[in-house]
Amino acid sequence: MTGLILAAGASTRLGEAKQLLVYQGQTLLERSIRLAFSVCKEVVVCLGAEVEQTVPIIQNLKVEFPTLSYLEVGNWEKGMGESLSVGLRTIDQNKDVLVLLCDLPFLTNAHMKNIISLANSERAIVASFQGVNSPPVFIPASLRTLFNGWSGDQGLGKFWRQNPMLCEIIHFSDKFRDVDVPEDREYWGI
Repeated sequence: MTGLILAAGASTRLGEAKQLLVYQGQTLLERSIRLAFSVCKEVVVCLGAEVEQTVPIIQNLKVEFPTLSYLEVGNWEKGMGESLSVGLRTIDQNKDVLVLLCDLPFLTNAHMKNIISLANSERAIVASFQGVNSPPVFIPASLRTLFNGWSGDQGLGKFWRQNPMLCEIIHFSDKFRDVDVPEDREYWGI
């Protein structure tokens, strides 16, 4: 299974690169990479707005994680759907993929392992935090072609709303709180 971390956005609502924010001694990007490797054999990071600042983080982690790689999403400004589609097309179509975002400080290794414990070849596994569906999302190889034509701001939400029969929701009691606006940064103490 391959981890796919979407970290290409410009963080316009936050006003600074969320990938580079430090939480519990590591950047949110580094934290996401480590979480992905807790259950994945290889990880691909989609970069866009902050390439110059994020590539050194990835290069430093390659010593610890030799199967870590990144790609630059040419049209990252179009939105998350563009990064998702480009990333999925880059990964071997026969592999299952676990999609993560880099701005979810509440995620733990336990969340990752619970999601993977439900992995199967026919259904996507979607995390839900107190009723808010969000990545991480496990996408089996059999469903990958459904994302080939995605672009723009089509995030994963469109997928699970349009294809409920292809998804299994795993419920967590944790509150969903990402890092999108300055108030979120204050909440997390970042």
